[in-house]
Amino acid sequence: MPSKLCLGTVQFGLKYGINNAIGRQPVKTETFDLLKKAIDLGITTFDTASVYGNAEDLLGDFNIAKDSVKVISKLKPNIMDDIVNNVIKEVERSLKRLKLALIDGYLLHDAKDFYRQEIMKGLQICKEKSLVKNIGVSVYGVEDALNAVKSGLIDYIQIPYNVFDQRLNETDFFELADKNKVKVFARSAFLQGLLLMDIDKLPAHLIEARPYLEKFNNITNDYGYSRSEAAFLFSYCNPSIDKVVFGVETKQQLEFNLKIVSESDGFKGCYDELYNRFNKIERKIIVPSLWN
Repeated sequence: MPSKLCLGTVQFGLKYGINNAIGRQPVKTETFDLLKKAIDLGITTFDTASVYGNAEDLLGDFNIAKDSVKVISKLKPNIMDDIVNNVIKEVERSLKRLKLALIDGYLLHDAKDFYRQEIMKGLQICKEKSLVKNIGVSVYGVEDALNAVKSGLIDYIQIPYNVFDQRLNETDFFELADKNKVKVFARSAFLQGLLLMDIDKLPAHLIEARPYLEKFNNITNDYGYSRSEAAFLFSYCNPSIDKVVFGVETKQQLEFNLKIVSESDGFKGCYDELYNRFNKIERKIIVPSLWN
């Protein structure tokens, strides 16, 4: 169902990913066409951030408020001095750029900020002032994810999760999130394009991913799926994930992803085969910030 999907907007504001389909950012008219198409197809949640170039401005110029959809945005890292007030001002700036009266979710972009009491106090005040409905954090590491869902301080959490990055499956993260009523957003279903790359054209710094990609390719072939279908469905079919955050550069990609989820009923066998089969992959492969 499209309601489990959340369209990311980093591609609209920045050139992003190692396997970008068009080799550039979409222009403004292309972005507006994509947003309209996504809403027409039933997508009701959009993910953005103040540091995604001009993505917030584009959503505001599109007049995203008219469509009664939910927008998730994020606080820029490294706020210093008069922290509480500056957090509130950052939220107000995002609201102005987005042309919204209320942001459904506002997350910390840097998990280190979760441990700064003044930052969290600022977010809580924004929630009390009805500037944001839900607050949370975007994480990269397992320890931060566990600390956040145990804290009782957040409503939303965004995690990296894909066929290769199953670190959280080895913990009680999903059980804790459910217990504490934290909604889980999973991003990086394609691992920034690595899961879809031509195995024979891997860049030198990712050559160690080759045996894992070959294994992934063999499993998906056995079940009659392409790697792109299996990668997307792997996150989508996890019942503990509330929203799958994904990005596109073209309407064709958007339609393809919607078609994949409409045909997800037969994926269980492949899902079970992939689940926990890639849980020992080196961090330098599954954490994009460590790539070259």
